Amino acid sequence: MCKMRVAVRREMLGAREQAFSLWNGKEVMEYTGNQIKSLIKSGQKVCGLALKENELVPDAEGFFKTNIMEHRYCGNFTPMIENENVMSNVFYIVIGSHEEKGVVYYDCISTKFEQASFEQSDVKAYIKLGIISGGARLGADDKIELASLEYEKAEETKPTEKKGAVEKKK
Repeated sequence: MCKMRVAVRREMLGAREQAFSLWNGKEVMEYTGNQIKSLIKSGQKVCGLALKENELVPDAEGFFKTNIMEHRYCGNFTPMIENENVMSNVFYIVIGSHEEKGVVYYDCISTKFEQASFEQSDVKAYIKLGIISGGARLGADDKIELASLEYEKAEETKPTEKKGAVEKKK
């Protein structure tokens, strides 16, 4: 299993797209739209983005991405989809969860690259307000569903010896 890249925000120069900032779990890397399209076409995953008619759009089905924050210039953050009633200039993307002393915390990265952990009640409220823009959604019975951050690489077959026989290793 390989960890995917998570689309955090879209970098803009005025109305012109410059790049997308992607979080890989350790660092932020910038990719152009064409680079991301090539990655997706080659079978690699980019969490939060999907190709629709050769255009990059928020991946609402696979990663529950509802919107993407655009960084237009110093201190100016606006949602990519402007018709939503979003009052925030920062979005959080859920990138995992962990448990501490019986309490479940959801790990997030913000569009300003802040790493934070929120309790379940906070995450539910943030999803309803539109502050959490991807990685999680409210499912049946008001439970939080997390999107998968991993994908399977194409299986590699390597010959290995085992008691005189050659087997394929998965």
